[in-house]
Amino acid sequence: MDNISLENKFLKVRVKIFGAELTSVFDKETHTEYMYQPDGIHWNKQSPILFPNIGAIRNNSFSYKGNDYEARKHGFARDYAFKLEDNGSDFATFLLTNEMIEENYPFDFQLRLKYTLNGRQLDMSYFVTTQSPEMYFAIGGHPAFRVPLEEGLSFEDYRIQLDSESSIHKLELEIPYLASLEGVSYPEKEFRLHHDLFTNDVLLFKSNSPHFKGKLYSQKGNKSVTVLLNGIGALGVWTMPDDSPFVCFEPWDGYPDLANDFTQNLEEKKNVLKITNKTPYQSTASFIFE
Repeated sequence: MDNISLENKFLKVRVKIFGAELTSVFDKETHTEYMYQPDGIHWNKQSPILFPNIGAIRNNSFSYKGNDYEARKHGFARDYAFKLEDNGSDFATFLLTNEMIEENYPFDFQLRLKYTLNGRQLDMSYFVTTQSPEMYFAIGGHPAFRVPLEEGLSFEDYRIQLDSESSIHKLELEIPYLASLEGVSYPEKEFRLHHDLFTNDVLLFKSNSPHFKGKLYSQKGNKSVTVLLNGIGALGVWTMPDDSPFVCFEPWDGYPDLANDFTQNLEEKKNVLKITNKTPYQSTASFIFE
């Protein structure tokens, strides 16, 4: 079994076992495919999981308890087949553990990704537990949505709207690393898409509000995608700086290595999360398709 299907009255969703990667969100009424479908020309992914790190890792390695470990951009979860742990007509839970990988990795972990359909909303819930005394990691999503979503529109007809009850900050990159964890105030809260925006990679925004959200839409069309972060740390907006027909909404809990506050020691890094064998991690990014 290579793919799992979820379905309700409104949507049909497909997820690959390999990487637990979301590959399709299909509107049954309007016959609209919301997910980018690789065309052999542009990006060959659709929705990789970013774990146990996000973005660039300096020297492609880290140190923990005096030992060095290889690491790579966006981690290794996207490179392995998950186990289908549980599923029903409108949900599925996928599992990856340290016993299922070939990496030299210092933590015993269980990573679960649960997809749940609720009306026109798809929840992507992340669960991380460990048997190790402690664990340091970052985790995020990377789903790519078609732009344009409707015939007769162009990429430049679309906008990204950000909404939050508190201030929004834009985190700047010093390619390929993060300049700071604070960022600069971003009062505009909306911008029009064009590919030149992504010459320096991802646009990254954060807000302290648990109700921080982003919306992909066009004033000339009827279809949109909204992401609710539900307390997840930041939202990345990304596409390739060419004519790629997609935009990614990336919920990030954790960041690339910092450009000017760098340590190889994983325990000292400020851009990662920490859990223990008594304090698991859980988060949910919700996507609404209209």
